[in-house]
Amino acid sequence: MTDLSYAQFIYIADLIGVAVFATAGALAAQGKRLDILGVVVLAIVTALGGGTIRDITLDIHPVVWIADTSYLWTAIISAVVAFVVCRYIQYPRRTLLVLDAMGLALFAVLGAEKALALELPPLIVVMMSVITGCAGGMIRDIITGQIPLILQRDGELYATCALGGAIFYIVFKEYMPGEVVALSSMMIIFVLRMAAMFADLRLPEFIVTGHKLEKIKKDKNQ
Repeated sequence: MTDLSYAQFIYIADLIGVAVFATAGALAAQGKRLDILGVVVLAIVTALGGGTIRDITLDIHPVVWIADTSYLWTAIISAVVAFVVCRYIQYPRRTLLVLDAMGLALFAVLGAEKALALELPPLIVVMMSVITGCAGGMIRDIITGQIPLILQRDGELYATCALGGAIFYIVFKEYMPGEVVALSSMMIIFVLRMAAMFADLRLPEFIVTGHKLEKIKKDKNQ
């Protein structure tokens, strides 16, 4: 794939990520008694929050949605469509989680791509990947009064999925065609997130030695 067509692939994937995350942000407004303006604002924050924090951190000016208003329009249109459709069609909460997983996969890899294009160290690339993929959703959850997905659900994998995909992307970037490694990384993130949701995949819990035994003895004494 030529540099031009690969750039087009990244741009289209970026817009799809904005649409997906904006829709997830709009769906998160369920039960919050928000009007259409509130839903649009929530969708914009979800879709563009991570990229904005990334660009400000990397001193990229203007930020992506100011440099190209297509991102902003994509978020607005996606939010309005979701607002209208959801007035007539019920959806399970899993829909929000699946859309969030798709957005995480797209944005984490695109964040890594943008940082890598600036020739930043691998550690910074991974950090920018996680920020791009997770920050927008965190802001959305805080605004709607929810514990952010990255912190809740008893240790269920979230940021770790973005971390794994970003590492794969960095390691194999030089050995695979650009679009192949990008799609592979996105798939890794999405599959890991789905496994966390449906197969209870999680990281080991931090437990101090003897903590459980002490708790058991205390319960017996009671």
